[in-house]
Amino acid sequence: MPDPRDARTIAFEILQRVERRGAFASLLLQRLGPGVPEREIALATEIIYGCLRFRFRDEHVLEHLAGRPLKEIDPDIALLFRIAAHQILRLDRIPDSAAVNEAVKAARSSGAAKFLNAVLRRLCRERWRLPVPRIPGPPADPHEIAEAMAVCESHPAWMIARWIGRLGVQETRLLLRANNTPAPLSVRVDLARAPREEAAASMASEGVRTSPSALLDDFLRVKGGAPQRTSAFRDGWIYIQDEASGLIPRLLAAAAGARILDACAAPGGKTLALARMTGETGRVVAADLHPSRLGLVAANARRLGVTNVRLVAADMAQPPFSALFDAVLVDAPCSGSGVFRRDVESRYRLTPDQLAAIARTQAAILRGAASLVKPGGRLLYSVCSLEPEEGRDQVAALLAERSDLRRADLRPLLPGRPDLFDAEGDLATFPHRHDLDGFYAAALTRLPLQA
Repeated sequence: MPDPRDARTIAFEILQRVERRGAFASLLLQRLGPGVPEREIALATEIIYGCLRFRFRDEHVLEHLAGRPLKEIDPDIALLFRIAAHQILRLDRIPDSAAVNEAVKAARSSGAAKFLNAVLRRLCRERWRLPVPRIPGPPADPHEIAEAMAVCESHPAWMIARWIGRLGVQETRLLLRANNTPAPLSVRVDLARAPREEAAASMASEGVRTSPSALLDDFLRVKGGAPQRTSAFRDGWIYIQDEASGLIPRLLAAAAGARILDACAAPGGKTLALARMTGETGRVVAADLHPSRLGLVAANARRLGVTNVRLVAADMAQPPFSALFDAVLVDAPCSGSGVFRRDVESRYRLTPDQLAAIARTQAAILRGAASLVKPGGRLLYSVCSLEPEEGRDQVAALLAERSDLRRADLRPLLPGRPDLFDAEGDLATFPHRHDLDGFYAAALTRLPLQA
């Protein structure tokens, strides 16, 4: 039997659960026991995310080599093919023979070993002339272009067609390719616990290489190593977070001593940053619909030693609060289309109907939260999405309904980076333009009461 700690076995079992049970690879990888060697975890991670990033392309190749449609191939055999194909096509350090032999060995119990051996050996022979759809240029129909791109870059065609309509063919292709590149890893240093340089030095002593963020003075970009396994992480010096996400708390521009509501708080990265910004005299109310997810906020607050956070389980479409807040953050649940390079499996699960349903939920949350901003206070709405109906359309609809709200230009809060904002002064980051997660954020102020 294969060693359950072997990288290929780990990858196969995790990918099965991701693609058939709706699990998330990152969570399953985090649950691997201490008996699994680091080198096997690293290789399994590479295989898992490689298979997810190039799923449609590799399935297209399998159909070609097998001479039959994908639906006629056993799903487990197709998955074994993809695992081996990723090693053969994209991992130079693994011999082709090893990739083929391990896959064939795993297929013996299914009776499909000969079939898998044949298609993998053909892959090795024909690797330089594999069939890839030609992406037609203008004036081809955008949907025809999207269908070809869907295979080449492994994204749903319906989503690609939307992006082509807004960004054009060339920029859409850059976005797709960025989504198929591993996302950079960054950490926020809790400066109340340690200076950034000290946190970097501490992690370096445990094999984690970092460089200072060029965007935020409390962030480090990780160049190598696992920061979550360091004493800096265990002692609450760092919080793993993308820099675009790290921008959101400072765009709320909350003053020391402010009373703040984080309306969709879990897992708590923005909540904890806001708690530090408001200081000991401030208070952050962290709300979330699911009590179990508030447990993540509580755990992170304990690890970082943050004490000025109050947890409340609440449906923000019908907020239970009577008091008003100086500032309200709505980092709304969304499609996650801005983080497809990080949560790769999400791109295959999202449907147009789901996107419309998500937008309706966002509208209800935003309206409920807006009712809790005191006169003269500030509301910040953000999503890790590139879709207009989740971002600017939500803000436009709220402004049309509420005459007491005005859009605030966010550009003065980050004067050195006008490229991160759109023409109205809203945050609009993109993976292919900025090497950041895709985020949209807009700030609204409530007009003071007339004397």
